[in-house]
Amino acid sequence: MTSRKTPAAQTVPSPETAAAAAAFLDGQEITTTQCAGCGREINGIKGRYSCACGWVNPWYDGHGELPVAEEDPDWPGHG
Repeated sequence: MTSRKTPAAQTVPSPETAAAAAAFLDGQEITTTQCAGCGREINGIKGRYSCACGWVNPWYDGHGELPVAEEDPDWPGHG
């Protein structure tokens, strides 16, 4: 007997959420480098990389400033 899985319901973001996501992605730069751990080619965002082998480049190697904690919507200091 075969069973069929019911597809998961997909939620559609609001137009405001979709616009905010598109604006965020427009500001991102996809970069490529060679992993210092295993040598494979990997992609990252603004010069920040992590590889499946476990290698991660230091945060300060990236291209541009990281946001401060207060700009993170999940920062516990809000509210």
